[in-house]
Amino acid sequence: MDFTADHYYRAALERTTQAHHLYREGTGNYALAMYAAGLAVESMLRAFMLRTGKTEFESRHNVLLLAKESGMLNVDRDKIKQKGLSDEQIERHQKALWASVNDVFILWRNDYRFASEARLRAHLKKMKFYEDVKGDPLKANTLRLLKAAQRFIDKGVLQWR
Repeated sequence: MDFTADHYYRAALERTTQAHHLYREGTGNYALAMYAAGLAVESMLRAFMLRTGKTEFESRHNVLLLAKESGMLNVDRDKIKQKGLSDEQIERHQKALWASVNDVFILWRNDYRFASEARLRAHLKKMKFYEDVKGDPLKANTLRLLKAAQRFIDKGVLQWR
């Protein structure tokens, strides 16, 4: 199946919505919500990559490498300024973009699609993502990833238009 930049962009928006829906459904859906949130970010990055004419993805599913390859992190300040953002807002936009992709990189792996919730909890524990979490650590880390992915997608939407 061939995909265009617009296909990936629309998939990013859909996966974000689906990830939030899965999270709201609760226990039994967190692993898939985490996977969908990361996939949304990966889709947005692929959209930007194709939009710039790059068709080869050497980075595969590594969101940091994809972010660099896509050029999305190199914010076109003039283009964003035309949308009415001040220099200070553009600076905050770029910092939030970098912080979000870093959070996603830390919290997401493509192979989460194969993980049961028990397996994902064990992985998060090994990564020490249980510390300072009240309640269900899988739920907490899912929410953390969802927020990072949503911030990233929101920034991508602003840059896309």
